[in-house]
Amino acid sequence: MKKLRRDEVDYLEASKKYADDPYITIEPWVDRVDHIRLIIKGKEDTPFENGKFVFEIKLGSNYPFTPPYAFCQTLIWHPNIDSSMPPGKSNICLDLINPDRVGVLDSTTHASGWTPAKTLTNIIESLKGMIHMEAPFWNPSDPLNNKAGEQALKEPKAFAKEAKKWTEKYAMR
Repeated sequence: MKKLRRDEVDYLEASKKYADDPYITIEPWVDRVDHIRLIIKGKEDTPFENGKFVFEIKLGSNYPFTPPYAFCQTLIWHPNIDSSMPPGKSNICLDLINPDRVGVLDSTTHASGWTPAKTLTNIIESLKGMIHMEAPFWNPSDPLNNKAGEQALKEPKAFAKEAKKWTEKYAMR
């Protein structure tokens, strides 16, 4: 019997964990489990409600020793996701997938960078928390999209209106 690679094990583990989760769809991008399409449905009572946000996740050849590449394919008004970033560069502000934060623990937030003990499930939970606006993953005080972060902190009603507008335009097709 063939021994499974770590990316295969992590994909199978995540697929099983989220099989009945109404907010998560996980599938191979094409036919390989090291290139994944993750769809996160927006949570009720958030400006992202009913939106479907598509993320591309690539588990590279050095996985699990280097973090996966993740990119939000859906345009979104979000402090921690910058839709103006081009593909090839991550457009998500998350220590867990930042290659410069491998093994680093933030003393203020206690956020941890990638380690080989982390899995695809950790990434999915973090991205789900971002879209569902759950701390510590929803973090407008440490934005990648500065305009959205400032608006979320200083004008939360205006932020919610703009985020809902983007959700309806780009995530509900």
